[in-house]
Amino acid sequence: MYKNNIKGTLALRACPQVLVYLLIIIMTLSNLSTVHAQTYDGLTQYDGIQNYKALKNNISFTDIGTHWAKDSINRISALSIIRGLGDEKFGPDRTISREEAISLIIRLMGLESEAQLQGQSMVDNRDTGGAKILSTGDYWADGYIKIASNIGIIAPEETRAIETLTEKERIALEESLASRMVSYEIKEAYTQAQLNNIRSQLQTKLEKTYTWKRPVSREQVAVWIARAAGLSPITGQSQQIIYNLKDWSSIDTAKLPLIEAVLQKGIMKGNENKSFLPKGSMKRAEMATIIDNIHLDTLTNQGYIIKTGIVERIDTLTESIDGTTNRKKVFIIKNDDSTSSAITVQESNKDIFNRGFIAYKNGKIIYPSEILTYDYIRYYINPENNVIFVEALSNERTEIEGFIQEINQNQGIMIIKDYYNRTYSFKIAEGVNIRVNDLWATLDDLLYGQEVTLRISNGNVVTINGYLDMGEPEYIHPGERIVIGKVLYIDRENGKIALTQDNIQQDYIIDPFTPVVKNNTNVGINSIKEGDIIRLEFDEYKGNMPIKAYIAQPDRQIANLYKADIVNYNPSRNEIILQSPAYYDNTQWKNTPQDTKLTLSSDSSIYINGRAITKELLKSYLGREAYIATADNFGKEEVIKLVFKTGYEKKYYNSIQDIAFGDGKLKVDYNEMYFDESTIILKDGKLIHPYNLKEDDDVFVISHGTSTHTASLISVEGIEATGLVVYRGRIDDITQYGFELYDIDIIEGTEKDTKRRRDFDISEDTKIIDTRYDEIKEVTVEEFTNSRFLKDRYRWDEENYIKEYVYAIGYGDMVVAIDIIDRDKEGQVISSANISSISRQEDMITLKDIRDWNHFRESWNINKSEVNLDVKEALFIKNGKPATLNDIRNSDSLYIIRRNDEGYIIICR
Repeated sequence: MYKNNIKGTLALRACPQVLVYLLIIIMTLSNLSTVHAQTYDGLTQYDGIQNYKALKNNISFTDIGTHWAKDSINRISALSIIRGLGDEKFGPDRTISREEAISLIIRLMGLESEAQLQGQSMVDNRDTGGAKILSTGDYWADGYIKIASNIGIIAPEETRAIETLTEKERIALEESLASRMVSYEIKEAYTQAQLNNIRSQLQTKLEKTYTWKRPVSREQVAVWIARAAGLSPITGQSQQIIYNLKDWSSIDTAKLPLIEAVLQKGIMKGNENKSFLPKGSMKRAEMATIIDNIHLDTLTNQGYIIKTGIVERIDTLTESIDGTTNRKKVFIIKNDDSTSSAITVQESNKDIFNRGFIAYKNGKIIYPSEILTYDYIRYYINPENNVIFVEALSNERTEIEGFIQEINQNQGIMIIKDYYNRTYSFKIAEGVNIRVNDLWATLDDLLYGQEVTLRISNGNVVTINGYLDMGEPEYIHPGERIVIGKVLYIDRENGKIALTQDNIQQDYIIDPFTPVVKNNTNVGINSIKEGDIIRLEFDEYKGNMPIKAYIAQPDRQIANLYKADIVNYNPSRNEIILQSPAYYDNTQWKNTPQDTKLTLSSDSSIYINGRAITKELLKSYLGREAYIATADNFGKEEVIKLVFKTGYEKKYYNSIQDIAFGDGKLKVDYNEMYFDESTIILKDGKLIHPYNLKEDDDVFVISHGTSTHTASLISVEGIEATGLVVYRGRIDDITQYGFELYDIDIIEGTEKDTKRRRDFDISEDTKIIDTRYDEIKEVTVEEFTNSRFLKDRYRWDEENYIKEYVYAIGYGDMVVAIDIIDRDKEGQVISSANISSISRQEDMITLKDIRDWNHFRESWNINKSEVNLDVKEALFIKNGKPATLNDIRNSDSLYIIRRNDEGYIIICR
């Protein structure tokens, strides 16, 4: 053996050309075998399916090119849930029958095989003399219906209603049956028994044309889909969306609860005219869209795995074995769940070895070869672990503006802080486009704190536009100077606002013409609230008058406030368990019997005796009682502040008599107590800075301690000013479009106004009611202003409103609503409240967190009851304009003029 090796070596030395050729061959094979050179250890590996080419041919429809449901049709067809009509047609606007709708729902649920087996067991094998009446499709349809009935998709009463023919239909059926039987009866080949069997099968087939083959209604599909999705019926006051539809009263009453559930889930919706069309026929395109809206959850329940991620690279390989040439591609996916996958597809000269998937990209059904590096995809893995469908999600690009905090070139990470003080971390895409002042630049040219605009695509930075001030000294472009801070105080009447930034207070002036933007809408200074984060833009280096203000969404809205013993802490899961916690509700602790598990947020603060401690020390304090504030983090409740209780608890409800920020002391109800960074301070449901507290604020305080007490909770209970003013006074004069009010009282919590006499304007849009009598009377503007002619005389058939007392709701000088009252037997209450629920069917709003105005004390009293407010006769005002109950949302806060549980005027604030 050694001799042979030596000879071989000598031969190579003697023929260097052979060595060269051999090296070329080795290098070529190495280049062709890149996949073998790659290792996929640690990656989850998937293959494609064999019949993907045939599937693509079946779903390449020519009649959906510009159809509004094109994406849903292609997606659901690629998943083999819905099929075409043949001849490359889908028929998007063709109506769908009841049995077709049921077959699609059963197929979506993964029960198609079971339904087909059920149908085969129902085959009618009676002798028909060879006549073929019922087809395989007929029996399968029976199987779908049977399975749907067995699992509760179709209710028994629905089956009875569908299969019960009218007298007219029964007559038509008999006539059609008799006509069809003639062609069999004239033949002598059939016996009477066979003819009877033919008649029976023909009758079954014809009955279907009057029952299950009839077009299915939209309301029926909604109910079947709701049951298939496992939705619970929504009843009573929880029904909200359905009453926004113009034709809700046309919906079958028994179907309303499930249709509300479907609407709330966004599975179906009304059309552009806000109509549901419950009795209208369902189209195939509509059915595809509905299935598309629920397919993710439904497929996941069947064992499908659905992932999203970015194609990081694509490896290639060509291999030949025994005359078979296989060309492979391996797609390496970085998934959004921080895992990685490898998807292998294969083209072969022998069809049996082909493996691939259907893909959808840019509105087209495509082969895997058109999926490219950096495509952001969603892919579907069936229970057999094969990738069946890949969708290239739209590369929607988002722009974010802010200031550079860090660039880590080794990790390819960029961190910026936006104008609202929110921090973002993004991966930098390869080949990122960088410009500074419109000149080409590199990552090394970017500076800490530099203002940039990032274009984000699929979570990656693809473009960076940086800005440097290269102008003349003292010159500033509009918006170049920016101040971001939290609102400490606002004086709307004089346009003054105080912000805190890094514990430094600065005062600014916002004039009436300065745009104040929230959610891309100019909302005005009245929408700024204490505790808001706002961004001010200036066109001068110095000065305190911004050219524009932006309101950020509240960054720390409280979900719940609990009091409970902390009985367990799991560091690995970052979770604590509260034993039978009580939750804070309108100045009361309300007990719950169940233990509650909560996750600590990434920046949660934990305190004991006013001192911050780390999460690791939590185990040392298990079994102790604590106050816990939580926030909603994209649907998950997380702890943001936890304060361990020490000593005894005391409660106070009164105004702040004195506050000393330097000493961290305040006086409430003649009791002094401390406050510090551990104190949970709330206003309008969000955490605020201690500097937001002011003397005369009405507060509810919970303190804890022994000899000295520290506030664990300070809840500011006063009513936030909104720019709306509620006046109470006597009409002294009425003009053509105005009136004079005297002896004015102003409800605290609306804007301050110290005038005792004032002229107001009214318009044709002003709403006026007369509540002096048992029946509420709506007064027209003409009737109201015409009473000025009756100032010095009396007519029995006309009302004179001069010298009458009223509540007037004004925005500036314009009054939008008037309630004419009987001063001697008024009995009306001014309330501020949040909404617990709305029943549009019963014209009822259930109120919570109620505050009632006390005229004697000139302050708001806490009302701990829950009021069911009858609003049948009420006037609604929203955004300074007349509104209806349909315009009111559960998130709205209200001012209400009411008598007991009857609402007169309701203003959204």
